[in-house]
Amino acid sequence: MAVFEVLENQQAGVNCAFNGLLNEFLSTSPELDDTLSQAFSAIAQQDPETRIVKDLKSAVRMDVISNRIIHYRDISKLDGSPVVYPYLLYGTFNETDQAVLVLPYEEYGYLIARGLYYCMSETGSEFYDARNEILELCESEPEAIVKGWNDMKQLKAGSIQRRIDRDHFRNYEELKTQGIEAGASIRDTAAKTLVEVEDRAPYIRDYVVRWFLLKKLLYVQYMVNKNIRASVHDGDIHKQRNQARINADEVPYLAYRQMWVIGTEAENE
Repeated sequence: MAVFEVLENQQAGVNCAFNGLLNEFLSTSPELDDTLSQAFSAIAQQDPETRIVKDLKSAVRMDVISNRIIHYRDISKLDGSPVVYPYLLYGTFNETDQAVLVLPYEEYGYLIARGLYYCMSETGSEFYDARNEILELCESEPEAIVKGWNDMKQLKAGSIQRRIDRDHFRNYEELKTQGIEAGASIRDTAAKTLVEVEDRAPYIRDYVVRWFLLKKLLYVQYMVNKNIRASVHDGDIHKQRNQARINADEVPYLAYRQMWVIGTEAENE
């Protein structure tokens, strides 16, 4: 199924917060930051038929091999559909569908965006057949978002994504380093935040998903690298898979139970 059809069928109020024309969304959504507001307004002006899905929710398919192998069982403790895709712009141009997953800019946000894509594109997902029609962006400048949207009209999503990847990391080792740093940053934030909030549940849910996305990214990105398989593992996919699992294990995190009791008397029990 093409990406336009998949996204058009998402029901607002059921599995997403909004699904409709971007112009309509902009007229009712003052919560956008300046970067997204400027980028989305420019896209809506040049392509008035552009549509947007906000906060599309998705369940985690635990039967998918990478979800089992990365050894992060805390994700299975979240019920419902814990994975959320913040903004998905989509449309059809020259009879070709395109979609751009956009995250509000934050440090390490691009890694989260790439992790989200690997959830969207995994075997058995409703986006699997449309995986080559989706681009992921997390940019600090509105021009970069507009450029990504326009590039999709002329180039394959994969070629654009590889270029953007190179803007963020030169090789897998740099990606791995950033993934570990991102996991540690989330861990430190969680340790400080959870002792201050009354309702921990939504925060814990968000932290668990983020660690899962980082682990999934490091695992999958290693597995799809054929050069690594040939040069490091002598073409042995089993050795590559074992190392991919080790890489994912290096992302630091706080255990699920630990987050519930941190800062309480039960922490020392």
